[in-house]
Amino acid sequence: MTNILSTLLSYVLIYKYYSIFIITFLGAIALPLPSGSVVMAAAAFSIQGYLNFYLVVLVGIAGNMAGDSAGYWLVRLYGMEAVSKVGLKKFFPLEKLHAAREQIEKHRLLTIYFSRFMTAIAPAVNIVCGFTELPYREFLLFEALGEFTEVSFFAVMGYIFGSNWEYFNQVSDKFWMVVVAGVLFSLVLWRYILRKKAKA
Repeated sequence: MTNILSTLLSYVLIYKYYSIFIITFLGAIALPLPSGSVVMAAAAFSIQGYLNFYLVVLVGIAGNMAGDSAGYWLVRLYGMEAVSKVGLKKFFPLEKLHAAREQIEKHRLLTIYFSRFMTAIAPAVNIVCGFTELPYREFLLFEALGEFTEVSFFAVMGYIFGSNWEYFNQVSDKFWMVVVAGVLFSLVLWRYILRKKAKA
């Protein structure tokens, strides 16, 4: 377990749900914090009765959604200059923003939803959605679905693995890559099959 994760978990043990909300909020905005690991550990703590499992899930979702919306509205209201003024520009290199914009223009639902599971990409997607003035209701729906899935997954894994949650945490990133790749492949294959049927 890394030093930063150990520090964050010590805050969770002291301040409980307040810490979970703040950590997930900051992680959703741009800071490289292991918010998924924190939710997983907090769910594991709930087995011992120290935290309530359902509150961990609700607070984790609320923190992530609040951070996502903050990034969206920061740029929607004040433009990209606001990102620089609050010191977040270094987290959003131009190539990452351009890549996110291209994907959003092609596949809004898939990009916003699946980016919730990729902490390095999700904040850039939020920024680009605000910059391109994607309707907030549409953005909120897709990111809410993604955050519900992501937070629930980490919480359930923490609850299932209990005191052994750290072992799963070490391979969780690779697990998500396999799952996302599998889903995307299935969608592409399904679209290919539908096109073939339409031509037949």
